[in-house]
Amino acid sequence: MKRKNFKIISKILIVIMVTVVSNTLIGCSKSKKNEKTESSSNFDIKAAGNVADTYMKYLMKDDLENSKKLYSKELSKSPSSQENKNLKILGYNVSETNEVGKAGLFKVKVSRSDLTSSYASLDEYSIRIAKEDNDYKIKETNNVVQKEVFGEGEQVRVKNKNNANTNLVVDMEGLPNYVFSKDDKRNVDKIKVPKTKFGIMNLGYSGENLAISSYDKDVFVGVIKMDESLAVQGGDSKDEEQKGGGKDKQNQGGAMGKEKPIGKEITAIDILKNCKVEVINFSPEEKFITVQYAKSPSGRCIRVYKIDGGDIIPFKFEEKYPLDKVDVVFSSYDKESLNFDVVPKVEGDKSASDVIGKWQLSLKDFKAKKM
Repeated sequence: MKRKNFKIISKILIVIMVTVVSNTLIGCSKSKKNEKTESSSNFDIKAAGNVADTYMKYLMKDDLENSKKLYSKELSKSPSSQENKNLKILGYNVSETNEVGKAGLFKVKVSRSDLTSSYASLDEYSIRIAKEDNDYKIKETNNVVQKEVFGEGEQVRVKNKNNANTNLVVDMEGLPNYVFSKDDKRNVDKIKVPKTKFGIMNLGYSGENLAISSYDKDVFVGVIKMDESLAVQGGDSKDEEQKGGGKDKQNQGGAMGKEKPIGKEITAIDILKNCKVEVINFSPEEKFITVQYAKSPSGRCIRVYKIDGGDIIPFKFEEKYPLDKVDVVFSSYDKESLNFDVVPKVEGDKSASDVIGKWQLSLKDFKAKKM
């Protein structure tokens, strides 16, 4: 009898143990499934922001192959082409970040310049990023032109969005006549500003600052602060002049109909002797401006200036790197740093291998480090 009861109790215990183990395994399975579902549904706006940043850096380098890898499967099917290879993205600044449902919407101010003519534009990119499988992918991009500037004869003019009218920003007469070169540390010898032709230009991300250049054998670089309200004031003033009598017209002569520029003030940045300016670019917060130039026989190098006052920063690239062996070229800006590349003049030359590579300059203490 006792043996029979022992068998019954043993069977009951076995059933209980099997039930408990089964429930535990099912519970763990459900838990893992829930964790997996929860993990796949979570959206990390920071990770999406990194994708947007990487995408813009690829576009700056014209790296279309790698930029396509960041597209969603659907967006990858869309045809893409690069019709104007001279119109380059020189910089960008993420102006807005929003999380909408399970996607991130990034608004990016993008500055473009034509490297062969006097033209620049400020666009606003809208980039929507969402999760596709376990990766963050670009689902949609839109572009709206905010502002365009261009050289027209001896004038620089601006066009806003879809406005059919253009306004005068500055003409050759509005440029200073003589400025000091930043190479003249004693500020003794003023150099005549070249006024033959306008060169490369670039818009700041606020749309209020415009970097211009004018050149012959030398190049002048300046930053113009624009004030759109002056266009209205100028228009009113011009209307009043047109209403004036014949005597006023005779006294004023040809100056009567002269258009009032919206360029409020101009800061002389530098005058570079016997150079060609290749790139002008603003930092994201428009506190600094980088000028990349080419000069024979030393080659390419960059200079960085403070926009407020036009002073050159204490880090002089010409003195830090052997320009007889390497070129120093602009790469991109981060929020508080400048990225640049030091490349050999002759491919494969390793005589300056200690400096060749990617570098980053802090815009706080102006110290550079090799990456």
